[in-house]
Amino acid sequence: MKLLSKLCLFFLLCTPQFICANEQVESHKNIRKQANAYLQTLVDASNGQYEITIQNLDQRLKLKKCPLPIEIQLVTEQIKTGKNTLKISCTSVTPWRIFISSYIKLFTNVIITTQPLAKGHKIQESDLMLLRSDITSLRSNYFSRKQGVINKITKRRLNRGTIISPKHLTKPILIKKGDTVSIIAKSNGFQVRMKGIAQHNASKGELIRVKNSKSKKIIQGIAVNSQTVRIQL
Repeated sequence: MKLLSKLCLFFLLCTPQFICANEQVESHKNIRKQANAYLQTLVDASNGQYEITIQNLDQRLKLKKCPLPIEIQLVTEQIKTGKNTLKISCTSVTPWRIFISSYIKLFTNVIITTQPLAKGHKIQESDLMLLRSDITSLRSNYFSRKQGVINKITKRRLNRGTIISPKHLTKPILIKKGDTVSIIAKSNGFQVRMKGIAQHNASKGELIRVKNSKSKKIIQGIAVNSQTVRIQL
């Protein structure tokens, strides 16, 4: 009975000291929570959904409770997807400073292929689907709408599930080298039409060199359709 009484007295005396000691140490959980909240204010939610992971602190690290709000800032000028380093500090009478890492993933809707596509394939709507994907490590641009991809031509073979990038595509050839085309020259109030021979392939809206069938002079215009090149006088 005496032993039990002594144990109860021991815990009554020690417990407040234990709580008091913990109150003087900055909570690692609180630091990570504030770091996460800080990063949330920097990311642009309109780009997609971000997933933020904050590095765990070494449990042996004891930081004195900061009487002022903890200061958090990026080491770099701008936030980016992937790894970011944060400087976290307390500027009180007994200051401290630590650096922790964070990792930011970005998920957004992107256009991917539903099946393997051969080089030179004209893309149809059935070849595409919209899928929410992790684009954190993606090093090229992507499409988020099918309209930007349909009727384009693949420049190389694409595997099923490939995130389509502008570098994978080209416009379909509108005028081929050797084609006979109408050259239309427009100026204020009048229009001249003549025949010419395309000197190379061109897609719609691209510049193309054409040889005037009569004068044999090479001129440059814009491919309007499969039979017409427009030049501005």
